[in-house]
Amino acid sequence: MSENNSKWLNVGIGAFIILAIVLLLILILPFGNLAMEQDEIAVISIGGTVTYDSSNSTNAFTSASQIENALNEANSNPNVKAIVLDINSKGGSQAACSEIVEDIKNSPKPVIAYIGDKGLDESYLIATSADSIVASPSSSIGGIGLSFIDSGKYSKEKLTGVYNEEYLKLKKSNNTDPDNLANGQKMIDQDYTQFIKKIAENRDLEPNYVAKLAFGKRYNGNEAKNLGLIDKIGTKNKAIKIAASKGNATNYTTSSYPKAKKSLTETLGENNLFNYDLSKILG
Repeated sequence: MSENNSKWLNVGIGAFIILAIVLLLILILPFGNLAMEQDEIAVISIGGTVTYDSSNSTNAFTSASQIENALNEANSNPNVKAIVLDINSKGGSQAACSEIVEDIKNSPKPVIAYIGDKGLDESYLIATSADSIVASPSSSIGGIGLSFIDSGKYSKEKLTGVYNEEYLKLKKSNNTDPDNLANGQKMIDQDYTQFIKKIAENRDLEPNYVAKLAFGKRYNGNEAKNLGLIDKIGTKNKAIKIAASKGNATNYTTSSYPKAKKSLTETLGENNLFNYDLSKILG
């Protein structure tokens, strides 16, 4: 065999060996990492306006599907032992928030809500579906019914609502459109009443008590704690520690969810698969 042919044979053998090593490592790395991976506390951010439309998932908006995907990903990862919701929102779509509430309640893993800056109206409803709520002492909490007060949601007329034990009584001065206003009153009666009841149920409080704290009133963290609207005062780190305790995680890391998908090149690079000395193989 000529020297040139021998060289190309070595190159071919070397390339085959490299390919075999790469494929082998791709197969065994997931199993090898299991022994090294730590428990995780998943952190899911809910910021800006909560929307139903997934096309609005930006820094200013959070969609219901975005949170649903994050919860599903965290719950399907065996390394995740608990979940923290990092809430900074004035509320948004009641339908979207109601879906998020159900997803949280169906989570098989502990969920802790943290309110750092604000958790108002529908976003506060989301927080109440968690196992516990932690908030900063200077946070803005509650705002229950903000979207129903002076709202044109169901009517061109502005409406105000007052909840009582059995139904919502609505008053409006200068009534220029009785039929339209009456229909709007009926819709708000149903929605606002259910909104109050959902919060009361989630917080194990009486609806009438929650109604007295509503009307869009805001409370700082200390006030909210005294009123029973939250459970603990503290930082996000405290919320994470509470989540870890509930999830029986001792040696853990925190990870944001949903996680960004990594390419195969990034995965191989992280594990130094491209740092082999090819000269040793090729001669």
